[in-house]
Parts: sequence; structure tokens; C-alpha cells
Amino acid sequence: MPRDYYDELGVAREATPAQIKKAYRKLARQYHPDVNRDDPQAAERFKAVQHAYDILSDKETREAYDRYGHAAEQMGEGGPPPGWPPPGGGGGWEFRGGPGGFGGGGQEFRFTSGGADGADMQDILSQLFGGAAGAGRAQAPSQRGTDYEAELHLSLEEVLAGTTRDLSLTVEDTCTSCRGRGIVPPGQPCAVCGGRGQVRRQQTVRGVKIPAGADNGSTVRLRGKGGAGHGGPPGDINLRIVWREHPFFRPSGDDLECEVPVSLAEASLGGEIPVPTLRGMRTLRIPAGTSSGTRFRIREGGLPSRRAKTTGNLVVRVKVVVPAAEGEAETKAVTEMSARAGDPRAGLWRPQEQ
Repeated sequence: MPRDYYDELGVAREATPAQIKKAYRKLARQYHPDVNRDDPQAAERFKAVQHAYDILSDKETREAYDRYGHAAEQMGEGGPPPGWPPPGGGGGWEFRGGPGGFGGGGQEFRFTSGGADGADMQDILSQLFGGAAGAGRAQAPSQRGTDYEAELHLSLEEVLAGTTRDLSLTVEDTCTSCRGRGIVPPGQPCAVCGGRGQVRRQQTVRGVKIPAGADNGSTVRLRGKGGAGHGGPPGDINLRIVWREHPFFRPSGDDLECEVPVSLAEASLGGEIPVPTLRGMRTLRIPAGTSSGTRFRIREGGLPSRRAKTTGNLVVRVKVVVPAAEGEAETKAVTEMSARAGDPRAGLWRPQEQ
């Protein structure tokens, strides 16, 4: 059974028209569907408040309701008595399809402007949403679209030269079935989005340009490529740059580090050795008597820096490969060479004897 209309508005039966209007305006603001997109029950409550006000705000229909109660809506041949609901439409929500014109299930409803009540609703919607409501629909508050975060993994070769990528990610978009409201007439949750007003979809952004020297952990912002706005601009996509691990080079800021093996003869006699870089092969000269672990620097063999507008270096650590001596002649040669070199541990720190 429908609630008492006075109880619906929270007023006494002796309430004045001004008190009824004040209570209605307060409840209409509170339960309007555009303010309660995540609460499907708000639409039903809003309809009930609107209907109660339609009845109690008109003198004739209020008198009929006070005399006959809800039965007044079913009186008269084929429908309600004369003057029920208020003649002239009045404004507000127009209900269709229910038995007896009002109170039945399964009605469709729409907002119609006009008359004093229509002006009341226009005032409420204007206060709620910062502007006049259009005929048949309230203007939702403008809302900027959602920003999204994503990672983009780059090889060091791509960091060096820059690259262009196509980006695919899952975004939230306005549900076209309910136009982002979350409800569909007659106030039921949208079956497509489940009442959320938004749906997930796959979005592809093509031709994303990543400049050379993009720092590891830096962010590239794609303006206007994020979630769709509700009356406002779309959001952005913030791409966090992540450098992939390289099989040979290890980044250290803008510098690159690597380890290159050298033969015993190259370390002993010195010479030139080929060294790979991201830009191709380079030649590194090492002096005679180079020890394993010695570090050399190849200028501008590293990564470009967008901040400093410079290029890092390549730091090469050599590793001397010492073969095992085979045969008497090799053993004798190694022993003689070691004797000439002297004790490599001479001068090494030693603990004091107790």
C-alpha cells in the first residue's frame, strides 16, 4: 500500500502550502537521481516524493486526498475524478502506463516543465547543477574524465633513439545505455553497467611518441586520452617509463657499464680491443700491464639526457682471462714472467702478530 503522502514529505496534515513546498524542495534535492548515481533506490524515492507533492500542492487534489485517501486516485468512471491530478499538467514528472494513471507499477516517467510546479523543479535543478534544466532532462554537473596510469617498458636501444608505440589499456567510459546515469526508466539499475554509469572497454592510442633520453621512472602525459568526461574534458594517460634489463649493458644514470674480457697477452703487452656500444663497435686502447678489473671510459658511449642535453659515457671494466699452463715449456715461461713481475702481494696490509 502506498505511503501516506504527508508522511512521504515529512509534514503534518495541517501543513501550509509553503511548508509542503519547502519539504518537497529539500527532499527533491536529496534524492534526485543525478545526485545519487550509485544509489538506484534514490530514483524510486524521488518519484514518490514528486508524486506526493503533485497531489498535496494542488488545492482540489489535496482536498480529495484528505477526504478519500488513496482511493481518490481510482475514483471516477475509467479513471480519477475531475481535477485529479491537477489540470494543466502543472509540471514535474509525468507518469505513464500505470493502472488508474497513478500509483501502478511499471510506469514510464519524464520531466515536464510549465506552471508553478514546473518552476519549482527548474529552481531545484538549477541549484543542484548550476544551470537551468533542459526540457525533459536535468543538466548533470560537469566532471572531468578519469586519469589513468600505465607503464611503458623500453629497451635501451629505444631510450637511445626514441620510439613510437601503440598503447592498449582498459579504461572506464560512459555507459551509452543509460548515458552515465546508472538508471533507466522507470528508475531501474541499468543492466549494461550494473548501475555504475560506466563500463570498461579496451582503448588503443596509436602513434605515442617517446622522445630519446626518456628517463627511467619518468612520466609522459598523454593529454585528453584518458576517461571520457561528464560534461567536462577527458582525462589524461600518465605513462611511467620503465627501462628493460639489457643482456650486456647496465645503466648507471646516463652512463652505461659493461664488462669486456681480454687475453693475458693483451693485458700484458697492451693494445687495442673492440668494444660493443649501442651505437656500434668502438676501439678501446689499453696499456701494457693492465690488471683485471681496471675500468676505462669511452666518451659519449652512454645514453642521452633530456634534462642536461648531454650524453653519458660507457664505462668498460676489463676482465683478464688467464689460461692454465700446459706442458713444461708454458709452465717455465709463466714462472719466469711471474718472477720478473715480483710478488704481487708485496706491501699488502697484514695484521699485527700477537
